[in-house]
Amino acid sequence: MNRAARLLLSLAGLLSVLLFLAPQASAHAVVVSSDPADGARLAKAPATVTLRFDEAVGLDLGYLRIVDGTGRRVDAGTASHPRGDPTSVSVALKSSLGDGTYLASYRVTSADSHPVAGSLRFVVGNGALAIGAAASGSAPVNSGISSALAVSHWLSFTGVGLLGGSWLIFTLWPSGQRRSSIRRLVWSGWTLAVLGAVGEFLLQGPYAAGSGFGSLLHTGLLDDTLHVNAGQLLSLRLVLLGLLGAALTALLAPNLRRRLSWAPEAAAIVVVGIVVTFAASGHSQSENPRWLAVLVDSLHLVAMIVWLGGLVTLLVAALTRLRPAAVDDDEADFAESERESDTAELAAGLPIFSRIAMGCVATLAVTGTIQAWREIGTLDAITTTRYGQLVLFKVVLFAGLVVLGYFARNAVQNRPVRSRPTQAESKQVRPERSTLGRLRRTLLTEVTIGAVVLGATAVLISQPPGKVALAAQRSKPQHVTVALTSSSRAMVEVSPAAHGNVGFAVQVIGGTKPTSVTATASVPSKELGPIPIPLHADGSLDYTASGVLLPVAGSWQVTLTVQTSEFDSTTAVATLKVS
Repeated sequence: MNRAARLLLSLAGLLSVLLFLAPQASAHAVVVSSDPADGARLAKAPATVTLRFDEAVGLDLGYLRIVDGTGRRVDAGTASHPRGDPTSVSVALKSSLGDGTYLASYRVTSADSHPVAGSLRFVVGNGALAIGAAASGSAPVNSGISSALAVSHWLSFTGVGLLGGSWLIFTLWPSGQRRSSIRRLVWSGWTLAVLGAVGEFLLQGPYAAGSGFGSLLHTGLLDDTLHVNAGQLLSLRLVLLGLLGAALTALLAPNLRRRLSWAPEAAAIVVVGIVVTFAASGHSQSENPRWLAVLVDSLHLVAMIVWLGGLVTLLVAALTRLRPAAVDDDEADFAESERESDTAELAAGLPIFSRIAMGCVATLAVTGTIQAWREIGTLDAITTTRYGQLVLFKVVLFAGLVVLGYFARNAVQNRPVRSRPTQAESKQVRPERSTLGRLRRTLLTEVTIGAVVLGATAVLISQPPGKVALAAQRSKPQHVTVALTSSSRAMVEVSPAAHGNVGFAVQVIGGTKPTSVTATASVPSKELGPIPIPLHADGSLDYTASGVLLPVAGSWQVTLTVQTSEFDSTTAVATLKVS
C-alpha cells in the first residue's frame, strides 16, 4: 500500500472514531400551536386534534396518536395534513368520548429529515390533568444508527471532495491522468461517494422511525424513504453518480475520450447536479427563500471540493511519481523525459491553482458567514448551542487552513520551475528539495485539517440550527419554589418560558389544604399587569391554567394568594424568567 493510500485510510479511521463519538441529533421542527392547546380543559371532546409546526413536516415515517387515561387509543383513522398544509398534522377522534384526560403523542420528520417527537394533554370535563406530556423536541433515535448516518455523511462529503479534485487533471495538469495513483484517487472518491449515498438512504428510514439495524432493509421503511424529500434526493444522487462514473470512464480512457468529445461537458453538468442534491437537503429545506439557501450552500460546497479536493490531488502528486514502463535505454530516456514533462506541467499549474484557491477561500468565507448567520441567528447561540460551538470549531480550523495556504502559496511562487539540474545548478538541488519537502508537509497538514472540517460538517448536518436550539432552550418550562408558611411552600411553573400564550402550574406542598388558590402575573419594571391567571384545581394540591397571554419577555412576578380558611390566607411572589 503506497503512502497516499495509507494517509487516506488513516484519515478515514480517525474521522470514523470521531463521528461515532458524536452526539445524537436533535429535533429541528417545533410545535407552535395546537388545537386543543396543551393543558386545555374542554367542556366536551373535540372532533379532531391538530398540531401546527414552524416548518413543513412529514408523516410517512411518523404518527399522531391519541390515548385516554387507561392507554386505550381513541383516534379514528390515520393522521394527515389538513387541507394539504404540510406544516400541520391532524387526526380525527372517535365519537362520544367521556370525561377524563387524553394524551396526544406524535413523531414526525422535519423538513431537513430529522425526527421530531413530543406529546400534549387535554382534559374533558372536570377530571384531573393526570398524564404528563413532553414538549416538542428530540425524538428517540438508535445511537448506532445515528452514528452510522454521521459516518455516511462524512463518506459522502469526502467522496465528492476527492472527485472534485479531478478538475486539476482535466485543466491545469492533463499529464496527471497518466498517473495510476491519481486515477485510483478519482475512483476512490467515486466509490466513497456511492457508499455514502447508499448508507444515507438505507439509514434514513430507521433513523426517522427510531428503529435499529434490524430494520435496515425493511421494505416498508425503504418505501417510506422514497416518498420523503431526503430519500428522493439521495436516489437522484445515486443516478447522477452512475452517470458520472460512465463519464469518468470515458475521460480517463484516451482512445475512448477522443471518440466521446462531449464527456467533459457531461461530467461537469452531472457534478453540478450532484452538488445540488447536497445543497437542496438538510437545513436549506426550512429556509425562505429556499432557492437562495440552496444557491449559497451550492457555492459553499463547490468552493470546498475545488479547494480541498485539489489539495488532496496535489498531495498525492507530491508523494508519488509517474512511472512509465521502459525496456531499453532509448525508452528509458523517453520515460525520464516524460517524467520531467509531467513535473514541469504540474509546476506550471501550481501558481494558477494558488490563485483559484484564493478565490475558493473568499467564496467559503462569504458563503460560510451567510450560512452561519442564517442558522445561528443571534450572538448568544454561538457559545450556548452545540451548533454554534461546532461552527466556531470550523472557523478556527478554516483560519488554520488559510494560514497554511499562505505558506504553501509562498513556497509555490518562490519555487522555480526546473527539469533535471545541470552541473552548474547542482548546488540549487538541496534548497529545491527542502522547499518541496516543506510544501509536502504543508499539504499533508492542510488535508488532515480539511478532513476534520468535513467531519465537523457531517456532525453539523444532524444538529439543530443555533437559532432553533436556542429557542428550544428558552422555551423549556421554568419553575421556582417559594415559601408560603414555615411548613408549606408552592412550586410555580410556566410552560413554555417564552412570551406569548403560556400555561401555568402551581403545586402546594405541605401545610393546611387550601380552599382556593388565585394568581396574577406582572412586570413592575415595565408597568405591565397584573394579568389574572385563571387557575383550576386538578387535584388536592395541584392547580393549572392554560392560554395565559404574557405579551413581553422579562422577569415576570407571579403573585400567589393561598386561602386556607375563611379568614386565613397567605401571599407569596415567585419570579420567573420569560424570554
